[in-house]
Amino acid sequence: MERLLKASEGLECIMGDVLRVLYISMGSLWLSELVGEYRVFVEAIGGVHASESDIKEAINELSTAGLVNVREGIRATMSQEGERTYLISLKLNTQQLLALRNDEKVAKYRDLWRSYLKV
Repeated sequence: MERLLKASEGLECIMGDVLRVLYISMGSLWLSELVGEYRVFVEAIGGVHASESDIKEAINELSTAGLVNVREGIRATMSQEGERTYLISLKLNTQQLLALRNDEKVAKYRDLWRSYLKV
């Protein structure tokens, strides 16, 4: 995981940013929410976000590595049926969570929010 958090380009960078977004979002997001939050996160810290297909590839790689859990489910919507999609959740140990807590990009994003909210 350390390699993912240090990556500055390519799929490993996307994977690291997906982990950061899940961490900031309390550990779980539906796929469509994760894609949107990922884009906001990357743009807020001054980067260029990846395509949705690259984000999905990163999620698959994270799942294969055992860092996230991907489970099919129905997301509540205004329609009676809801939306069939995937819930992406972190599967990290205490040391890995600590690495995210102390991550520079996470700190930068939180500082941006504090300045926007004037907290």
